[in-house]
Parts: sequence; structure tokens; C-alpha cells
Amino acid sequence: MTISCEETDLKKVEYHTTTMMGRTVTTVTPDSVVVTFSGRGEPTHYSRKTKSGEWASIVESVKDIKFDEIAELEAPSNKRATDAAPFAKFVFETKKGTFESNGFDGGNPHEMLMPVMKAIEEVKKGNEK
Repeated sequence: MTISCEETDLKKVEYHTTTMMGRTVTTVTPDSVVVTFSGRGEPTHYSRKTKSGEWASIVESVKDIKFDEIAELEAPSNKRATDAAPFAKFVFETKKGTFESNGFDGGNPHEMLMPVMKAIEEVKKGNEK
């Protein structure tokens, strides 16, 4: 049985990145955007309300994702193995359950996940304004 966003309702998307310096988690829900960092140095926490259109963009970006397949997707590169890129993964929470992607180089997921990667990057730009 293939589970895609057409069959479930998305509740939350998390984008995790890990480097030698620490771990950053970006969490986007219909109501909020939260970015936390923990590791070497001072931990940080940033939160704001989700801006108009951001959640709709996230939902649109996951419409073709087959959640039950993402744990097996091969990453297009493996720079994270030599610390040349952050280790990254997505976690999707839906009404049907929680789905975690296979690991990939930060910013360079399998092509099925690339639309949500771009949507998350746009949401993160909203944190800078």
C-alpha cells in the first residue's frame, strides 16, 4: 500500500541537519516555524508564526511523495560520509503516522524529496526578514 499526501493530511514537517558542530531542526506546522540548534556553542531557539502561503507551499510540495518509500530512497551524493556536507533527513507527521526519510547530504535529497527541500529553504528565508 502506497501512502501519499492525497490519502493523508500533513500535520508537520521536520528538516534535521547534523554536522560536527551540532544539530539543527527546522519544524514547520500550519501555525508555526521553529528552528533549534544544539551542539558546540550556545544553543539557539527561534520561532515565529507560519506566514500566509508557506504552509500551502509545503503541502503542495509533498503531494507526490510516497511516504512509505522515503526510508529506502538513495541519496544522490554521499559527501556527508567525509564531513563535506551535513547529514540530513526529513520527518513527516501525518494523520496516518510519522515517516522518516533515509539520510542524505544537506540540501541534496533524492529527487522525490527535492520539492519539499525547496519549500523548506523558502520558509527558512522568511526567518531572515
